[in-house]
Order: sequence, then C-alpha cells, then structure tokens
Amino acid sequence: MSDSILHNQTNAEYHEHPALGSTTIKEWSLKSPAHAMYGERTINSYIAAEGTAAHFVFEGKPEMVLCGGETRRGSAWTELEKQASNIGGVALPVKAYNHAMAAGNSARNHCIAHNISFNEVWTEPSIYTTHKPTGIEVKTRPDYYNPKTGDLLDLKTTQSAKPSDFLRQFYNLGYDIQCAAYSLFCEAAGLKVSDRFIFVAVEKLPPYAAQIFVVEQDVLDAAKTRVEQILHEIANSRKTGKITTGWPPVFKINFNSN
Repeated sequence: MSDSILHNQTNAEYHEHPALGSTTIKEWSLKSPAHAMYGERTINSYIAAEGTAAHFVFEGKPEMVLCGGETRRGSAWTELEKQASNIGGVALPVKAYNHAMAAGNSARNHCIAHNISFNEVWTEPSIYTTHKPTGIEVKTRPDYYNPKTGDLLDLKTTQSAKPSDFLRQFYNLGYDIQCAAYSLFCEAAGLKVSDRFIFVAVEKLPPYAAQIFVVEQDVLDAAKTRVEQILHEIANSRKTGKITTGWPPVFKINFNSN
C-alpha cells in the first residue's frame, strides 16, 4: 500500500478501512491475540458521541455538533441525527451538548494558555502506510498533528484529569501502546515526528478540569519496542493461522498469583 494522507475523511470511513490500527495492537497487548483479531468492540454509542463532540470543539469545529432537545426521542431527534450524519458530525441532547462544549473549550483554552498552537495544524488526518519490516498495512488518525514541530496530540475525555489518576489509566488502558503506534505509523508514512507525545485529559463534568501530559522519549521508545514486537507477532500469526488467547489452560490462584 502506498502512503496516503486524507484530510477530509469521516471517522466512519476511517474505521471501515481494513488496515491495522492502534486499537487492535492495544487489545493484543492488554488482553490477548484472540481478542485483538476478533475485531473492534462496540462501545456505548451515546458515550462515544459525547466524546466525539468534545473532540470537535477542541479541534475548533463546534459546528459539527448539533444540539437537540431534552431526550433522544421523537421525529425531531431522528431528523437531527440524519443532519449530523450528513455532515459527518454528531447530535446530542441539550444537557450532553452543554457538557461537551464546556469540556472541549476547556481543553482547547488550556492548550492555548500553555503554548500549544492550533495554527496550521492537522486535525484528525487519516494516515495510511505500510510497516515495512512485516509488510502489514497500518493506519492512524491522530487528533492533532503539527507538521512544523512533529508534535502528535491526543485528547482524552475522562472522569478525572488528576495526574495520579491519569497515570494509572495510561498503562491500564494502553495509552503507552497507542501513542507509540501513532508515532511509528506517522514516521513510516514519512512525516516528521517529535521525540515526545502529548495527551490532553479533560473532565466530562464541572469544573471540566484540563491537564496536559507529555510522554517523554524514554517511555515512548520502550512502548515503540513493544509495538514492533506485537506487529511481528501479528505477522507470524497471519502466516501460521494460529490465534489463541495465549493464556494457560488452567490458572492456579494462590498468594503468589498476579
């Protein structure tokens, strides 16, 4: 597959593309190869819509979020969802809309106040390339890419942006694997990539606290090594056709279990 960078692709179009993304690699690392190759899990569409809305606002595209009434019911709501789908946006009831607007603006303003520029950056580019050592077609869609600095950034909506809470999520939810995959795939596509990765966490509810987290090179390099290892494991599983959980058939629970 030749390298391709698409700037106007919708989320749905991106996810329909068969290339391997970071979600599969995270599942492989966090759960098992069998879970990873089963395909992407379906998450609650209402929760996903609220997160997507906050992302649109953060990226400076609030017009992509349409505000409805109090509930997701009735012909008016159905029509609003159609309008949102037609523009590649999302529709939300008024309460969720207000939360998403506040969270997205809080994250954006916090970045601007701390010298993260939104001038001449790419927001949600769909990037397709080939991982040359394995020949696997891969893809990534960073929330933010600055072609001048090479900075990549991902927004996370969360219950708590407190540093100690986010640090637990960073490893438990595979954010280290995610940012390493984003960096590796952008590099493979020939893009300039910095030696750090930025996460911006913002709380979904008042006070909509926002916090910037910078993943430094040592952590990023360690995660890249793991991603490379997983890609080779995936390539091997495709050759052999053997995909299992990799778990022991019997797991004994005792005081030394972990």
